[in-house]
Amino acid sequence: MRGQMDPEVDALLRAGDIEGAARRAMDKGLHRRAAELLALLGRHAEAAVVALEAGEWRSALDAALASGDERVVAALCDEIGQRGAIAEAAAAHARITQRHDVAARILEPLFPAEAGQSWYERGEYLYAARCFDRAKDTGRTIVALEQHLAQFADDTEAAERLAVLRAGRGDDEGAVRALQLAARHRAGPKALAMLVESLRRIGLEGAARVVIRRLRAVAPESSLDLTSYVDALPRGQGEERYAGRYRVVRQVGSGAAGRVLEAVDELTGETVALKVLAVGDDKGAAFARFMREAELARSLDDPTIVGMRALDPEGPTIVYDWMPGGTLTERLATMSLGETRAISLRLLRALSVLHRHGVVHRDMKPSNVLFDPAGQARLGDLGAAHLSDLGATVTGGLVGSLPYMSPEQITGAAVSASTDLYSFGCMLYQMLTGQTPFAGPDYVDQHLHEVAPKVSSLRPALGTEYDALIESLLAKDPDQRPQDAFECERLLQALSFREVDDDGRTLARRSSIPPPPSAAQRGASWLLATDKPGRWLDQRLAREVERVEVDASRRDALYRWASSTSSDLQTITDIEDDNGPTLVAYAVALDATAILPADSLDGIERGRVLAALSEVGFDGVSAGRAPCARTSLYGAVALVRALSS
Repeated sequence: MRGQMDPEVDALLRAGDIEGAARRAMDKGLHRRAAELLALLGRHAEAAVVALEAGEWRSALDAALASGDERVVAALCDEIGQRGAIAEAAAAHARITQRHDVAARILEPLFPAEAGQSWYERGEYLYAARCFDRAKDTGRTIVALEQHLAQFADDTEAAERLAVLRAGRGDDEGAVRALQLAARHRAGPKALAMLVESLRRIGLEGAARVVIRRLRAVAPESSLDLTSYVDALPRGQGEERYAGRYRVVRQVGSGAAGRVLEAVDELTGETVALKVLAVGDDKGAAFARFMREAELARSLDDPTIVGMRALDPEGPTIVYDWMPGGTLTERLATMSLGETRAISLRLLRALSVLHRHGVVHRDMKPSNVLFDPAGQARLGDLGAAHLSDLGATVTGGLVGSLPYMSPEQITGAAVSASTDLYSFGCMLYQMLTGQTPFAGPDYVDQHLHEVAPKVSSLRPALGTEYDALIESLLAKDPDQRPQDAFECERLLQALSFREVDDDGRTLARRSSIPPPPSAAQRGASWLLATDKPGRWLDQRLAREVERVEVDASRRDALYRWASSTSSDLQTITDIEDDNGPTLVAYAVALDATAILPADSLDGIERGRVLAALSEVGFDGVSAGRAPCARTSLYGAVALVRALSS
């Protein structure tokens, strides 16, 4: 209180006249003392004003909050918010007291982005959107508006603003979704006109004309001509971008939860996949699933699972590795048994990784199996995955895809690793026979009560060797299925996967992934020579490959190599095999820093590479003669050319 003591003020206090002492302190310019005395009287609003005049912003803020008068708090926030560094310190003080709304109000004038984050943390998404909009942060504005509409779907004004932002970024489909949400509630002529134009832009002219009829019911003067609504919605400025660095090339998929986009990372020049969450009626639950998927994807790092690169708040958006080889759905009609074996083993490895992390995928199906630039299968889409202790009872709920859904998922019973094995069994069945175990449409009753036809009854030429494994995988009781992915892998590896024709005659083996084009197509449609000796460009994979001739005596070793899931063996993308004295293998070229014999590697690297070679039947070559490559990615990899030695 040094500098604030005064005999007259003290005398009034001793006489019990606190109010008189406060007035005398104000008259003498002793604002800090006056504020303390006013607070003693419970007059916190006045105390706040006086404290601020004294430059005591912390005391002023505490007094304003103690007053409980939101008008006083708002006025004080406006005043402090104009004071630069003091505003930041006051906002931090407000957050400590869990008043994120006060922090946001203080920050709004000078620091709108920070204010938006404070409103967002408080769950005041509309206020957050306004602040982000002021800060010209379009991505976070969109996220906040979508969160707001999840709670207040009838806020037509917010839906219109979201549509404008989406359209301004070239996302006409996103604008349609926002406006359709508004149209289900109190959409006025403006929103309906915007919806007409957004539908026209994505080619849904019939739907646009339906909306025009609804528009003319509330605004009879509205035109019937679709082109007259061009100015109702802004056009995208240039190419659609996310986070300022991801330039969208095209949309490759969409659903109720969002879109999947092919994009170019302009920072690295690499192609990536963007999974962008969209507006929906169940946006709160969808957002939680989306963020859970991002959390799971970030924690998993294995070459059998689609890799996640980043999570960006725009959209929000998960950035994944680009899978240029399409999905398993597109390959089912032309798959060989060798391909079936290779893909199945990789899927089982992916499941073993998930299950070790306590994750049940819950949506195993062909469209969620994608192929990377090397043609290798990877498991994707963790949106339905459940993170849990696999030993605990977890309520499954009706999550998944009916043709591949386990009985326990259908009934809402406990899900476990065995749940994914059932779905895997449905996929293996389809890869072997060309059809799912049950034809539908009543999948629920069929999964619960019917027994799938044996593989041998649908493809007699395959014999009966696959029947037992399929039967165990599709057991109604989870306890009757293989214990885990490792056991299933052991059972799978015991099967021959011998290529046969419809009469059961053995056929020449084909490449594992993908099936080779005809000889006339080679060199013209998918292989181009490069300026590097021995290197070709595989146009299907957009990767360099090398061509290696292998003696026919090593045919079995080559095919086992091509089917291997080991990351310690160079990836084979195709094999030419005309049952002649030599075969030709095409392998993804490695940018090796050095080609060294195995005995020059350290003990761990040498042991790992030789173990991988042994698994594919590579024998008769000593450790010192097994060619290896040091690379930045793998450390040591056995080369396909070892088969030609």
